[in-house]
Amino acid sequence: MIVKFGKDGEITMEYKINSCNYNIKDLIRIIIQEFNIDYWDKWLEKQDYKSLMKKPNIFVSCEENNRLIGICSIKICSNKNVYLNSFYVLKEYRNKGIGTKLYKICENCAKTSNHQRIDLVVDPHFKEAIEFYKKRNYIYDFYDEERKELHYHKNIEGVNSNERK
Repeated sequence: MIVKFGKDGEITMEYKINSCNYNIKDLIRIIIQEFNIDYWDKWLEKQDYKSLMKKPNIFVSCEENNRLIGICSIKICSNKNVYLNSFYVLKEYRNKGIGTKLYKICENCAKTSNHQRIDLVVDPHFKEAIEFYKKRNYIYDFYDEERKELHYHKNIEGVNSNERK
């Protein structure tokens, strides 16, 4: 699914299956530059981003004039849990509702599939992301000293835990 801007700047959705006309690695390089996280370079070279767009993952992106400006994806881990795998909006597009829209699409997909919990990890440098998650009722679990990651989770409201076994 790709979210695009309409003529008057409103966000519209365009559905595409296994379609990607941009390089996600370029977006990750922008993140590396923004947060000065040089140790991600080695990690970046090992990643297979096309796997993000394959089932059972849910991958949502936002483009403007064929430029990737934001992504959000979740990975299906079990019948109960999903993992917020990737989430980023270019700095100049933040605080315009784009991240919220991308996130809500992924969360609603998890909810309609009766998943009960979303897990995520976040780099401590990503202060805006941490605040975003806190506003959405994510609960801090622990800090992984070795990987330098904060772990959070959220129980998805409105999903009956007795429906999934």
